[in-house]
Amino acid sequence: MCGIAGYLGRFEPALLGRMNRAQGHRGPDGSGEWYDAQAGLAHVRLAILDLSATGAQPMPDATGRVVLSFNGEIYNYRELRVRLERRGISFRGDSDTEVLANLLACYGTDCLPWLNGIFAFAAWYPAEQKFLLARDAAGVKPLYWAATPEGHVFASELKSLKGIPGVDWSLDPEAISAYLTLLYAPGELTPAKGIRKLLPGSFAEWRADGSMRTASFVPAHYSQEIQPFTEKDAVEACRHYLGQAVRRQLVSDVPLGGFLSGGLDSSAIAHYAVKSLGAPERYPCYTIGPADSASLQSEGFADDFPYARRMSGHLGTSLHVATLEKKAIEDLDSLVWTLDEPTPDAAAFAAQAICQQAAAQGVKVLLSGAGGDDLFSGYRRHFALRSERYWGWAPTSTRALLRRGFATTTTAGPLRRRLTKLFRYADAAPAERLASYFLWIGQESLSLALSPMLRESMGTHRPVDLLLRSLDGLPSGVSRLNQMLHLDRAHFLADHNLNYTDKMAMAHGVEVRVPFLDPDLVSFSERLPDSLKIRGAESKFVLRQSMRGVLPDEIITRPKSGFGLPLRQLIHGAFGKRLRDLADSGRLDATGLFSGSGAIALLEADQRGEIDAAYPLLGILCLESWVRQFAGR
Repeated sequence: MCGIAGYLGRFEPALLGRMNRAQGHRGPDGSGEWYDAQAGLAHVRLAILDLSATGAQPMPDATGRVVLSFNGEIYNYRELRVRLERRGISFRGDSDTEVLANLLACYGTDCLPWLNGIFAFAAWYPAEQKFLLARDAAGVKPLYWAATPEGHVFASELKSLKGIPGVDWSLDPEAISAYLTLLYAPGELTPAKGIRKLLPGSFAEWRADGSMRTASFVPAHYSQEIQPFTEKDAVEACRHYLGQAVRRQLVSDVPLGGFLSGGLDSSAIAHYAVKSLGAPERYPCYTIGPADSASLQSEGFADDFPYARRMSGHLGTSLHVATLEKKAIEDLDSLVWTLDEPTPDAAAFAAQAICQQAAAQGVKVLLSGAGGDDLFSGYRRHFALRSERYWGWAPTSTRALLRRGFATTTTAGPLRRRLTKLFRYADAAPAERLASYFLWIGQESLSLALSPMLRESMGTHRPVDLLLRSLDGLPSGVSRLNQMLHLDRAHFLADHNLNYTDKMAMAHGVEVRVPFLDPDLVSFSERLPDSLKIRGAESKFVLRQSMRGVLPDEIITRPKSGFGLPLRQLIHGAFGKRLRDLADSGRLDATGLFSGSGAIALLEADQRGEIDAAYPLLGILCLESWVRQFAGR
């Protein structure tokens, strides 16, 4: 697990060192550079497999056809190595990097579907004068790129692209509105017009003559036929695939452990990890300490800590409790700089605190329960979608009454906020209504806080349109629940949850693995009928059933929770004060994105309970910080 960077074109080799230093936190165990007349590769190393010098990068294959800079893990590298050895390839060391370099030399892009892992890499083919860049199917590892007059550049983090002449850092209105309404920028978008993300499960070929080709190496989501699983068969299959996924991802030459919230997903991962390792002491667990009950209640969350403690005791593992310091939570500039993107989600603070503690104790790898909700249907919006059976068939005029009725009520309290969000787009067309469940605020409500220039540049664009275009890429006949799960996996997970987790973990030299995103487990989840994902009032039905008799009942039946930072209290406390200071000083107006007086009006409307704008208000703060730190405004 590392940081990669490089260029193709007319750049000075000294650029490689600067790019490495900018993301040196990703690789505290070493660094390397390689270049020729056309291309350059940079690498900072976090040593997980083959800790010796034979694992150093950039790395050539055995024939010198390829030079590789690789960030990630290939969990099935030993099986792939056997294939190469049968072709007569000899190996110097025991790293997955060396296996990947030789696969790319022998098979090119044909080998990409064989890789079971998390990765982003760049491979230079000197004789062919071409770069091959690729990113894993789930989007666990990030990869940014930009075109300049001198050529192309790429890196694991945006901050490595700062200071490169010709990179266009002007603000992208589509991305800006997406961060404020969705909390993330979907697909290729970043806040900067000139910088894009390589999409999950895709590769790009850049040639020295300036030509470029991109393609996907994985099938479209939900392209498999739904199978008529019996409940018993589905439960047995779920146990098999999840246990197999965890075993595959325990490969490591350094100490590892896991996140443990006491929720179903992280508890299931911990169970199979301890079972596979054979000793609880080999799997230390990490969680966030007890939260204030009043704060949790105001946010609609349950306290994770008692459940994490119960699960740790059940498994016999150690439980290390990370704490959140008030000073750290209020340091939004540090948060935004670490995240690389203006991601307004307080859950990033928890990921950072846990990874920081794990690193201090010498644990370099953590297993995460991320992805369980996105595969098996565990979010509240899935129930919102399911509720449409009771009202979605009604005439548009009736559904408009529902929208207007809840739009005029106070949003104070978790239940009222959720009902208001449920019916906010009740009279919209079915596809638009589905995509709108991902919005935290409507464009019409947000416009108050935007500058006239931003409103004009956005034109008729709506963030929901980005999601609707993503739905267009699905095969015909996909159920509405699976359409929503596609948006969860392709965007909320890849563009948001996995992105902030990677940045926060790698800031402290920690690799986070995600067993739920093992390709065989993902494939199994896509073949399940909807009735085995949600049944009645029970979410993640087949996963819960598979854990009965394995995990304590209170873990299986506990309410859905989230990271319980009291965001709404902060918005009307320290964060609100910061917003007022920025508005009063003229700083919000100076960004060119916001109206200071409009942002304060939105803050006051939120305080009166007329609108729930806590996350968009945090987004304004994060965007102001990003514009100042990255775009130099």
